[in-house]
Amino acid sequence: MNIKQALQHASKQLADSSPSAMLDSQVLLTHVLQCNSAHLVAWPEKTLSETQLADYLELLERRQQGVPVAHLTGSREFWSLNFSVDNSTLIPRPETEILVEFILEKFDEVDRLKLLDMGTGTGAIAISIAKQRPDWEVIASDISEQALALATINSSDNQTANVSFVQSNWFEAIDHDDFNIIVSNPPYIAKDDPHLSQGDVRFEPQSALNSGETGMDDIEHICSQANNHLLKNGWLIIEHGYNQKQQVSECFTRNGFKKIIQRQDLSGHYRMTAGKKL
Repeated sequence: MNIKQALQHASKQLADSSPSAMLDSQVLLTHVLQCNSAHLVAWPEKTLSETQLADYLELLERRQQGVPVAHLTGSREFWSLNFSVDNSTLIPRPETEILVEFILEKFDEVDRLKLLDMGTGTGAIAISIAKQRPDWEVIASDISEQALALATINSSDNQTANVSFVQSNWFEAIDHDDFNIIVSNPPYIAKDDPHLSQGDVRFEPQSALNSGETGMDDIEHICSQANNHLLKNGWLIIEHGYNQKQQVSECFTRNGFKKIIQRQDLSGHYRMTAGKKL
């Protein structure tokens, strides 16, 4: 079987189980062949070895069963950086990049800042910002020891020496009160939301996804405590669900934040809220 035939076979096999069958097929094949996507286009007639074909068919079968592509390849790109991924954390998603984009734009001309990324997971937010702003001091926290071990590897792989890691259940082990920015992509899905039993999230830690009856428990906790750890004129920036725009805005206001800004993702959903401590 050559590359062209392998991709045609794969896209048919995944048609009923994946919303992006051809893309999944290409990503998995580049992983097996240890090449880039341009290689697939340039060499469609190149024959796969028996080992390569067997490995590819095994990955396709697991993808057909619903295992996320990022778990099959062990990596995911975020902010043009590569992050190792496993089932201890959420898989970095494109919508989360709006938090990184907002921070880098908002504080473009600030040479030195102290930033806390809470619930860091793979470290995607903290490391992406630290890579762009090597003079900033970035602290990344997570309750999961396994997630922090993974984030530490990602920090090393992406050469971000200005990131340090703390194991903490939100603010419990955070003893600093001089942050300019606190950013978080916390759990924000209601515990009985049907999305929790669909797609990739079935294979991700539920503790990183659901947050009480309405999905607001962790966001409300962060909002209520963040002021104690921010400097005057510091900012709190949170990712939230597509349908939580009003709830999160009210939560920020109730906890004393001003100059509230909300941003949409590429699908037009409001997924980020930021507020300033005056």
